[in-house]
Amino acid sequence: MDPVRSSIGGGLVATIAVVVFLVGADFLLQGSQIFVFATFTGPCAVGGPPYCELGSTAAILLTGIVFLALYVVAWPLFFAGFTWGLPGESGTVHGLVFGLILWSGFVVVASVTVLRGWQSFSAEFPLVVAMLLAYLVYGGILGRVYDSLAEHRTLMSQETD
Repeated sequence: MDPVRSSIGGGLVATIAVVVFLVGADFLLQGSQIFVFATFTGPCAVGGPPYCELGSTAAILLTGIVFLALYVVAWPLFFAGFTWGLPGESGTVHGLVFGLILWSGFVVVASVTVLRGWQSFSAEFPLVVAMLLAYLVYGGILGRVYDSLAEHRTLMSQETD
């Protein structure tokens, strides 16, 4: 498969896996709320507490569309574009490194919320750990599926039979 289709295929599988993980994390951390999932989707992490509640049907639909566009299409295509430059010898390791890169952006935003006094470190810590695991799940599966679907592992490697 070409890199575009294999990266989008990997993104689809990784997104399904991370949604299952996030729903489980929400259940363990917050009970019936979907706070961890809402944080992973974007507006909550950027805008802070006012954007963490998914109130209207339109807000839920828009968040879902943005989430799918980002995690099924945009991040996987970005991954496919520079997977050859990531350290490691397998797609899974490349994906884990990619997940750490994505998570580091989340950590910057979480640090700002603590520094500005919107959240305390003790309140943010479980969420930061849950997001680390979520991004590792996403990246690892993305890299593994990309590796298995692509006819080549990286742009700089020999094609495999």
